[in-house]
Formats: sequence, C-alpha cells, structure tokens
Amino acid sequence: MAVRKDNIELVWSISELSSLFGKRTNIDGFLQDVVDHIAEHMQSDVCSIYLLDESGRRLVLRANRGLDPDAVGRVHLSLGEGITGTAVKELRPIREAHASRSPRYKFIPNTREEEYQSFLAVPIRHGLNRIGALVVQHRRPDQFTRHDTRALQTIAGQLAATLENVEMLMELHTRSDSDEVPAARRSESIRCHVASEGIAVGRIVHLHAHDLLAEHDSPDTGDQEAAFRAALERTDSQIETIHRDLDERISDLANLIFSSHLLMLRDQEFSGEMIRLIREGSTAHESVRQVVHRYVNLLAASSNPRTREKVHDIRDLGQRLVRNLKGGKEAHGDLRARVVIAHEMYPSDLVRLAAQHAEGLVLTGGGNTAHLTILARSLEIPSVLLRARREDELPEGELVAVDAYEGIIHRNPHQTLLDQFQTTQAARQTDRPGHAPSPAPTADGVEVELLANVNILHDVELAVRAGAMGIGLYRSEFPFLVRNDFPSEAEQYRIYRRIVERAGEGPVVLRTLDVGGDKLFGDREYQESNPFLGLRGIRFSLAHPELFDDQLRAILRAGADRDLRILFPMVASLDEFLRARERVRDVSADLADEGLEHHRHPKLGVMIELPSAVECCDEFAREADFLSIGSNDLVMYLLAVDRSNEQVERLYNPYHPAVLRALCRVIKTARRHGTHVSMCGEIGSSPLMIRFLIGCGLRSISADPARLSRIRDEISSVTTTKSQEFSAELLRQPSVGDVQRVIAESGL
Repeated sequence: MAVRKDNIELVWSISELSSLFGKRTNIDGFLQDVVDHIAEHMQSDVCSIYLLDESGRRLVLRANRGLDPDAVGRVHLSLGEGITGTAVKELRPIREAHASRSPRYKFIPNTREEEYQSFLAVPIRHGLNRIGALVVQHRRPDQFTRHDTRALQTIAGQLAATLENVEMLMELHTRSDSDEVPAARRSESIRCHVASEGIAVGRIVHLHAHDLLAEHDSPDTGDQEAAFRAALERTDSQIETIHRDLDERISDLANLIFSSHLLMLRDQEFSGEMIRLIREGSTAHESVRQVVHRYVNLLAASSNPRTREKVHDIRDLGQRLVRNLKGGKEAHGDLRARVVIAHEMYPSDLVRLAAQHAEGLVLTGGGNTAHLTILARSLEIPSVLLRARREDELPEGELVAVDAYEGIIHRNPHQTLLDQFQTTQAARQTDRPGHAPSPAPTADGVEVELLANVNILHDVELAVRAGAMGIGLYRSEFPFLVRNDFPSEAEQYRIYRRIVERAGEGPVVLRTLDVGGDKLFGDREYQESNPFLGLRGIRFSLAHPELFDDQLRAILRAGADRDLRILFPMVASLDEFLRARERVRDVSADLADEGLEHHRHPKLGVMIELPSAVECCDEFAREADFLSIGSNDLVMYLLAVDRSNEQVERLYNPYHPAVLRALCRVIKTARRHGTHVSMCGEIGSSPLMIRFLIGCGLRSISADPARLSRIRDEISSVTTTKSQEFSAELLRQPSVGDVQRVIAESGL
C-alpha cells in the first residue's frame, strides 16, 4: 500500500488556495483545480465537490477527478440521500470502510462509483449554513483514518469562504433576468458624538449615494470593447493591490473581503455578458450598468440569504469598473481628501473605506454602532455619530472639518481653522512616545499592570509601541463581523496565530465569540426580537458546540507556546462557565489525540458584565483563573439603558451608585480570593474612574492602545491613599447627584 503524506502536509494554506482561483478565469476550471489538488494531497482515487442548489435543496456534482467525466452536472442528490447527502444534512463527516455495505449507500449508474470501497464525505459549511460536500474515495477498503477525516474537514473549512462565492455565481448563472428594474455656503458648526478620535478634513461623499451606475454616459465612438477590457484588467490589478496593501496593515481581515471581488471579476458569465452587450452595440458604460443592475436585482430576490448579502459586493465592483472606464483621479476609488457620510454600514464597508484612504466618517443612523466605533479606532479613522439629522443637510461635495476630539463638524471651515487643525493634528501625531513593556507606578510606587484591548492585527503593533505588558482583551468577533459569517478553524487559527506571535512574551487574553444572531445573520432565521437579552456571547457558543469547538481548537493551537488565557463573555451563571471549561478540556483532549501542538492548560476567565455575574462573583473568583470587568455592558444591564437610544442615553452613567458598588464588590472579592482581575471597559480610561478603581484595589487595566499613554500619566499622578479615600467617599453616596457633588468638591 502506498504511504500517504503526513496529515499536517495534507492541508494547504489559504494563500495556495487563493492562487488556484487566481490562475483561472472561470468557475469550472477553478473547481477542477481544487479536486485535482486534493486528490494529490490525499492520494485518493476519487475526489468530488458537490454544491448545494438552495432553490431545489439538491446537491449537484460540480467537479470530479476519478469518476466518469460526464457525471459532472448530471448527478444530483437530495439532502439526506446517500452517504454524501446524509453528511451534508446532518453536518457531520461520514467515513465508510466498505461503502457498498453501508445502509446509506446509493448506487448511481454510469459513474463507475461502485469500483471504490473506501468513502469519506465531509460537509462544507459556514457555521450552520450548508454549502456542499467534499468527497474522497479509494479502491482499497478501510483506506481512510479519522486523522484523514480531520484533515479533510480542515480543507473543507478553508474552501468554505471561496465556495460560498462560487455558489452565488452558480445561482446567478441559472436564474432568469426577468426581474430587471429599469455654490459656496456659510460656515457652521454642528455638535456630534465622538466615536473614534482624530481630525479629518475633506469634501463630503455619501456612501452608496453617489451612483456612477445610474449615470448615462455620453456617446463614445472609440473602441468600446478595448476600453472595457482595459478597465477590467485595471480593476483586477487595483483589487489585487488593495488586497496586498491591506495584507500588510490588517491581514486578518483582508482575505475575508476581497477574495469574493476577485472571484466575481474573473467569472466569464459576469464580464462575458458585458462584452456580449458591447458587441451588440451598447457602450462599455451601459453594458456594465445593465449587467450589474440585473445581478443586483437577482441577488436581492434570491431565496439564499448568503446570496442576498452579496449585493454590496456587486455594486462596489460595478462602481469600480465604471470609474476605470471614466479614468481620471477617481479611477482608483481613492477617498483621500474625502469625508464619508453613511446612514448605515457594515464592518466590511469600514474596512473598504480604510483601503481607499478615507479621511473620516460621519455616521447619521441610529442603532447599535458599538462594533463600528471600536473598529474605526483600530483602523484609525476619525469618526463621529450624528444622530437625528438628515443626511441631505450635509450635501455631497461640501468641505467639512471634523473634530473627532471635541465632537464638532465644521461646515465650510475658514482657512484659519484649517491651519489650526493641521497644527493640532501634527502635535498629536508627534506626541506618542514609545515605552518599553512595563507597569505604570502610582506616585507612591504601587504598580498597575497596563494591557491592551486588541481588535485587529494593527492594534498589536500599536500596543507594543505603547508599552503594553500584554493583550488584555482580543475581541475575536471582528473577523466574523467583517464577513457576516463564520470563518473556518483554519482561517481563525491563521488570524489568532499572527496576533499571538506579535504580542510579545506577556499574557494574551483571547475572548471567545461575543455576538449573537442579530450581529451575524442579518435577516436570517436567527433574528431575535430583543437580541440584547437573547442568544449571545457564551450562550450562543454553548448552543452551537460545533462552532464553539472550531474556535477553541484554533485558539488552543495558536497559543501553544505563549501565556494563553481564554475569556468567556456574557456569562450569567457558574453553570455556564463550568460547561465552557469542560468544552475546552474536551477539545484539548481531541487535539492531543490527533497529535497537534496546542496549549494544554490555558488560564480560563469570566467576563463580568451581567448583574447575575456580579452576584455570583464569589463563586467565579473561586473557580476561574481570572476575571475581566466589561464595564460597557455592565453599566447597560445594571441600569437598563441602551446607549444607542437617544431617549435614554443620558441615563447611561458609570457614576451611578449601583455601578460604583458593583465594580468595587467584584474587585475586592477577586483580591480576597487571590484571583487576577482587570478592567477592560471604556471607563478604565477615565481619569476620575482610574482613581476610584485604584482606590478599590484594582491593579490591572486593559484599554485601547492609543489611550495607554494618557492612562499611564494619570496613574503616575495619584497615590493609593488618596484614591482609597476618594473611592470610599463615592461609595457612601446614595444618589447620582450626591456622587456628582463629591466629584465637584474634590476639584478633580
């Protein structure tokens, strides 16, 4: 029997997978390259890819090596039909030593499938969404092991994101097109809320409002097909360049966004239809407009929710093609000297703005902007929130200066103000001294550990430069939010490993997924009427162990040789923590059994952000290795105040007596048990709150890297004795008014 490669070598990297479709200009060729590649790695006689036709609930054989070539496109399986259909329906791998003896076996005539005994089918999925199946077969019985199963699952996970886009293109190719639908101003200052600090000066561009596709081009007598092909080539080159540039800055997010653009652009059904229209007499501009509008309408009407979510990708691609047809300074979609206004947007939109060098962002919509705000800080995009104001009051092309330190938008600013802004920004940019990793001592010599909150890879570099002693909170949900779906174990491992490698020798706290169905699924079946009180955080992870296990496997493998700590969010009871801890132990045992290097004994922590967690903090301090106070949500749940609701946002007050007492109780309880406790919420950056927290006994703060220098300075100006007196006085106050009076009398 031939010796197969080591299982670790069976899994090729994401970059290799990307290079496969980069070499092809059509979907079928790409899929054929994939099955050929897998068959060689697995040394299998047969390799097949089935993709799910959402409208008919059927699996269709789309590519194959080893069976009759005529079977491609002809073999259909219902969910639950045969070994392959069962694997996809039940979302689990199935391995058969003698396929023909299995009760699930389905004989398919004229394929020669009966010649192969060993059968291994693995579902291709994004989270709970079925995409298709990856199948390998061999003439010898009992050829595949459970290690082969794990390897094929990893490969299927790597394929999932790309094949999801293939699925979208397949549906578009088969759907009907019957649904196609046809002066200077005075200066003014507008108050707004700061989201991400900085200064931005530029002319206004409305996101999704400036529709080049809606414009009708002027007659052009030039060679339209040559112009289109040049624009197509230029667009492809631009996206590759953006992808490459982002890979250096925010590589953990770049792969999750731009691979779908490249795949669509290189699809012959997409660009080929445009060329056909040009040859029939349309201009290049008109052909792009017609095809993009038809695809957008088809996507929006799709029964497949994953397909509907690609509308923005198609429109973005169409806009870029038209810009390149027009040429000129706008051809690259460059947003330098532009301030973007958006009523609503997705995290992926924000990453695109960073790629296009937008100067700043004004969000005019309501709703929950917390994740956008955090991501904007990581991308260093000055951003403000302008609620209850119509977008047309800031018209396209108007010059604005956004002061995202003070929360002011200056319309048509005069030159004196612009010069002042330029001086202020230059001073702030140079006032960023570097620090070696070290604690921050108080004025009387008590050391406070300074850690960094991290959202993307770029934050780690800022944290190291700011002297952070480690990563106090990595928000693992951002790769999920950017793609609005579930990255595979392999993709997550790649992201987490780069975070860990660049974080230095200090502790690295990786928080498990802290979003619910409302954040990941849009209008899908997981929507809830009250998501803040729904299936989110650790509840969501425990309810979907297959997704939880994927993330835990990636985390444990990524942190194999570091001071790894895993933090569980939204924990309401000790029972939830114990269940999560058991999952970690089970996953670790599986990894050990597979011979994969991983961290075998990570420290496990609880995020204190629910009133029930405060009440149970004594039990948590006994059982957990560390506690982390998430003050943002803790204040919200203690006071029943949604910060994004204009009618009650003024009631969101961290100096409410209930909040102060809860914070101090958790800190003192943790210290009594000798359990490490840290503050990772925004109030840890407040000068007044720093004094209060140090007075309560807190000795660890985790904050955004950009704020660490100011926190360090604030800590150096206080003494523990004065801080203890200050906190004791605040804790004695019965009302918010009394707390505010004490703060005012303190002169702080």
